[in-house]
Amino acid sequence: MRTTTPMPGDGIEVYDIDSGMGGVFTISVTRELGRDMVDVRIWYGKRTQNGWQSYGLFDGKTFQTSRDRLKSRRISG
Repeated sequence: MRTTTPMPGDGIEVYDIDSGMGGVFTISVTRELGRDMVDVRIWYGKRTQNGWQSYGLFDGKTFQTSRDRLKSRRISG
């Protein structure tokens, strides 16, 4: 599933999660599901002066995961 959020806002909480392909994805939590499970959205692209430049493929994909897989909490900006 893909979200329609066009670009990450300043000051949103983001994390890293293992991509399963030898790297990490930057994600944000979109919904708490309980029992330490969350819905997350992948941010795969970069900010430009004209807004969010998506790299396609993974950008906007959402999935459910356990909160303990989320690493490197930080605030975007």
